Amino acid sequence: MTTTTTTTGAGLLDGRVAFVTGAGAGIGRGIALALAAAGARVAVTGRRASTCDDTVAQIAAEGGAAFALEADVGDRAAVHRAVEAAVDRWGRLDIVVQNANAGDSAHPIALEDVSEEDWLRQARVAWDGNLHCAQAALPHLRAGGCGRFIVLGSAFGLHGAAMNPVYSALKGGDRGFVKSLAREWGPHGITVNAIEPAAATEPTQVFFAQNPAVRDAYLRLFPLGRMGVPREDIGRAVVALCSDLMGYVSGQNLPVDGGLYTAL
Repeated sequence: MTTTTTTTGAGLLDGRVAFVTGAGAGIGRGIALALAAAGARVAVTGRRASTCDDTVAQIAAEGGAAFALEADVGDRAAVHRAVEAAVDRWGRLDIVVQNANAGDSAHPIALEDVSEEDWLRQARVAWDGNLHCAQAALPHLRAGGCGRFIVLGSAFGLHGAAMNPVYSALKGGDRGFVKSLAREWGPHGITVNAIEPAAATEPTQVFFAQNPAVRDAYLRLFPLGRMGVPREDIGRAVVALCSDLMGYVSGQNLPVDGGLYTAL
């Protein structure tokens, strides 16, 4: 019989403190909920703290501990303030999940139409966000001796995507960043990994409901026949990487996509 512990990860992260960016909705929200269900106390962050209130409320309703923080990942000072606020509240930091993104992957654009503003806006969230979160978190992750740093990547960074050259390039850069930090931080007991998710967020579900033919064609690409669920599929993968069960895994880019990447 499947137990609660194996299906939710309850207890796997007891006593740990997690900091999740872009956690007000979508995959970030699912990750925050999964971490809390596994026992972590969660700093739920977004560009505006108010966007995270629903996530915090759901965690509290399920008996977990969380609070909302404002953290524009493109703003170095804001990220440092948010990280310090989490540490001030709970005395430590064990897990950082850099999930925030500019959302441009949902808006295809040809390379010839990409402006410098397009590039800089997305890079500010992806590359600057990775840098700011890593630099702010390092002293605290190092102090604990078993920190976890996870970046949300994309299969686009593995195989590219027509009409999404900027997003694909930035997500490809995540791979080098993760592998470099895994080498640099490993001696401090910190693991660094990336997850490449394929999950149906609310906007995706709305789009598919309005375009069933597109939905059916897309789902045929998945060997498992469905897209992932943010909390149950992506969130639990994050919980596993953050737990002691996978403490020897570092420098990896893990597709959590129902086998999609194998079919591309």
